[in-house]
Parts: sequence; structure tokens; C-alpha cells
Amino acid sequence: MQQYIIVCEGRSEYVYLQRLQSFLELQAAGWCVPLRFIQRLPKNADGDENGGGFYTNVTRCYRQQRKDNKKAHIEIWVDHDIYLRQTSAPERRNRTRYLSKPAGIPDFVFSFHNFEDFLMLHMDDSAVQRWHAAFDSTGHATNPLHSDAYLPHFASVMPGYQKGDLSPDFITQESLLRLKNNLATPLIPAPTDPCFRNFAQFLIDQIDAAFPTLLVPPHTIPARTLNMLDQSAANLKKGLASPPIDLSQFEKG
Repeated sequence: MQQYIIVCEGRSEYVYLQRLQSFLELQAAGWCVPLRFIQRLPKNADGDENGGGFYTNVTRCYRQQRKDNKKAHIEIWVDHDIYLRQTSAPERRNRTRYLSKPAGIPDFVFSFHNFEDFLMLHMDDSAVQRWHAAFDSTGHATNPLHSDAYLPHFASVMPGYQKGDLSPDFITQESLLRLKNNLATPLIPAPTDPCFRNFAQFLIDQIDAAFPTLLVPPHTIPARTLNMLDQSAANLKKGLASPPIDLSQFEKG
């Protein structure tokens, strides 16, 4: 089983990984889940466990997790906006510290520019069109809005949305397929600097490795192969092993 500890910027990311893990466990159908995400939240100076995505907070949490889990694979997932904007002294320090981080701190994985933009990659074409209608004129893609300016616009895209909350049925095979497909035409292109890694790409890579057939569009799989998959599933339920089915030819291209 591949396991990752994820230091999350805030409650929104934490809850997203909860929903995702529940979905992945359902896909395992009672067998050992081949992929697990364990969420951790940074603490701020007063000990509140919602320290946000600033460099000092998340690296403090990372160091504690590394101390407690010396052999674990640990990632830091934050929003890109506070590492791109330079409108305040804390943001300027944030970017400077990240770009000069010591060797013991890994390159972070980012939502470009923020968690809600990441969520949009899961949505259908009509929702993406609403996002463009709400944000194209704001300059958000090049100069990310602060949340107090962003969220009123986002309400027109996902009515009733609240930060830190996510419907239990938001994560589905269809929404993850849209996430995978939308990586080819992202709303906010990732920077070319490789130290700004894309969380969405990281996530899809891990899911594809752990569940090779999950995010393969059904229409790309021949009927004969689908019948073999059905037979394999039936055999598994009976406790019988079936030969592995290689679907790698359908994953790309």
C-alpha cells in the first residue's frame, strides 16, 4: 500500500482528502486499499490547528511529522496565491523563504491558484463556463484575488459553497475523470519552475498507479476487455483469483 501524509493548508484540503479516501476505500471493495492519504493541519503561533498555508506554519508541521514518521512519504499541499502575490510584506517573505528553503524541506504541491480553482477542475463544462464568466474579467489568472474578493464570485459557480465543507458525494469516478482530463487545459496554468509542483497532477498520478483501471474512460475499453473485468470481479467475490488484465494501452493517447 502506498501511503502519504499530507500537510494541508486548511480545513478545505483536509475535508477533500477525507472525501477522497472514503471514495477510494469503496473502490477497493473490502480488499486492502492500495492508496491512503493521512491529513495533518499546521498550528499557528497560538496553537490553533488551522495555521494556514504560510511557509513558516506548514514547514513547522512538516518537521514535526518527519520527526514522528521518519520513513513516511510526506507532502505539503498549499495554495499558490500566497506564494505568487507580492502585495504585502508577509507574502513577500513567504515567497522568499520558499525559494530559498533548505534541502530538508521538499518542494510543495500547489493548488493553482487556490483550493476553489482546484475544485473547478472536477466540474462539468457548464460550471467551467460559469467560472470563466465570473473570473475572466477580474484578472484572477495572473493576479490572484484574495478570498474576500474571490468567494462572492465563486458563489455564482457553486451556489451554497462554504470553505471547509464538501458534499460527501463530490468525489466520484466522473469528477476524478474530469480532473484528469482538465489537466490538459487548466484554468490556471502551473508555473514552469519545477519547484512549484501541481497537486492535481500528483493526485492523478497516485490514483492511476494504485487503481490502473479506475480513470480509464469506459468508451475506450473494448467490449471483450469489459467482459473480462466483469468476470474478474465475479471471481474475486467468490474468492477466486483471475489473471491480471493489462489496460496500460488505454491510459494515454
